[in-house]
Amino acid sequence: MTSLREHNDVDSDRPDPFTIEVNEEEGSAFVTIHEAWEHPSLEEVVRDLEGRNLPYFIDKATIAKELARKTAGQPFRAAFAKDQEFEIKVDAPQRVATLTLKQGHGGREVTMVDIQLRLNEMGIVCGVDLDQVVLALSEKTYDRPVVIARAKEPVHGTDADIDCLFPLQLTMHPKELENNKVDFRELKLIYAAAEGDVLARKIPATPGKPGMTVTGKEIPAQPGRDIAFTAGRNTIISPDGMEVTAAIAGQPFLKGRSVFVEPVYNIKGDINYSVGNVDFKGSVKIEGSVVSGFAIKATESIEINGVVEDCCLEAGMDISIKGGVLGADRGTMKAGRDFSALFVENCSVEAGRNIVVGDALNSELSAGDSIDVVLGTGRVIGSKLSAQNLAIMNTLGSPIAGRTHVAVGFEPKTVALLKELKETARNTEHTLEEIGKHISTLEKLSRTGSLPEEKEMLYGRLLATADELDHQLQEHRGRIEMIESTMTKAAQPTVKVRGTCYPNVRIKIGTFIFDCTTEYQSAVFYEEDGKIKVNVYDNKT
Repeated sequence: MTSLREHNDVDSDRPDPFTIEVNEEEGSAFVTIHEAWEHPSLEEVVRDLEGRNLPYFIDKATIAKELARKTAGQPFRAAFAKDQEFEIKVDAPQRVATLTLKQGHGGREVTMVDIQLRLNEMGIVCGVDLDQVVLALSEKTYDRPVVIARAKEPVHGTDADIDCLFPLQLTMHPKELENNKVDFRELKLIYAAAEGDVLARKIPATPGKPGMTVTGKEIPAQPGRDIAFTAGRNTIISPDGMEVTAAIAGQPFLKGRSVFVEPVYNIKGDINYSVGNVDFKGSVKIEGSVVSGFAIKATESIEINGVVEDCCLEAGMDISIKGGVLGADRGTMKAGRDFSALFVENCSVEAGRNIVVGDALNSELSAGDSIDVVLGTGRVIGSKLSAQNLAIMNTLGSPIAGRTHVAVGFEPKTVALLKELKETARNTEHTLEEIGKHISTLEKLSRTGSLPEEKEMLYGRLLATADELDHQLQEHRGRIEMIESTMTKAAQPTVKVRGTCYPNVRIKIGTFIFDCTTEYQSAVFYEEDGKIKVNVYDNKT
């Protein structure tokens, strides 16, 4: 036992009020308060203990208790060696185990063996990361949980799927030639399968692999869901239900989880009086042209190698015309998805998605997504173009033609419906005004005397008609208000002109209108800060 005199007093002859004795064998430090002097404070005792740099834990609670009791002449243990401690916890679902080290003071340090023994006692056998244990011990990471084990998570099974061996979607991309030219005749928008071709295979669901908690308990995996894979029209499914083949030659489609083949109606020559109108459930392919006055309707796609005159074409999917369209102000083309032609002249074209043409002359083009006038000269002259997102062309307008209109920003079908409703509302208002004049005249006559029977009947009919028309007008106004409030504007509606944009062109982006009064070269028109702006068109964009 070693006695340490810690307390320094101003009067060197004055004895210390307490002494500190260290027992290194026991790993403790004892404090004795002397009776002859007033009791020291807790801070004085602690300061003197800390000043000796003892590797022990200073028990401030015990010191405070003994000072409060005014213990004198009796040594008490004020500091002692304290072993390093640790705690391992496992979360409720047993997915993670953490290690928390508690700092020691001059005592025994935690070893790797201690932790491994505790892991064994707790049954933690899966996903143990001993490197993290070593790192926590070496860096003395105290009072902070360190993840030292993670569960092996289950690998859930994948759902069954269908692997189609035919293209689900055919896009319009003309074949590129030298000198920045394209071959429009190379567009192929109908894919035909031969009889016996394998069209699709089922990818079976997988059961998954179970996982394991840190304590070795199995975590079940969720198996993938199966699907009903079926054969539709003109297809055959294999006995094991895993493969579908074509029963006839035609165009394959996937609808839902069923594969079917629609026949392709091939017409070797022209559509004329020898063939008549065509209404076909499937796709139509015409080797020749379509002469004036005929109609072709197909539930899938229409492909024409020649020229189309003033005819009516309607396809559930795509229309591809390798020649052009001479509409004579009577031709109408409606494609559920994409429309393409070498040129369109004096006709109306509507596509649910995209339009790609060479020239658009005195025509109306409406596309749910974009219009690209790129083939050949790529001219838009005296036409009205309407697309939700993008309209792009080589030349816009003409120095001698009438005004050319281009509108982007809203879905054209919604715009057309809104226009129709407003026109109907205006007509209804006008009719109501006329009926109101007649009613007013009859009411003036009735004030001068009784009306003849036929006038009374007319008065009643006019009142009933006015009431019905007023009801209709309110309905029209309600629909107009609803459509205007729900119309979705495209994110970045744009008009791009690769070459020349002439004056006498009106560009509408959303609700904003820009009338070109000067000539622009390589221009891009866009809306920003509530107005239409013009910038230089970059061919790379």
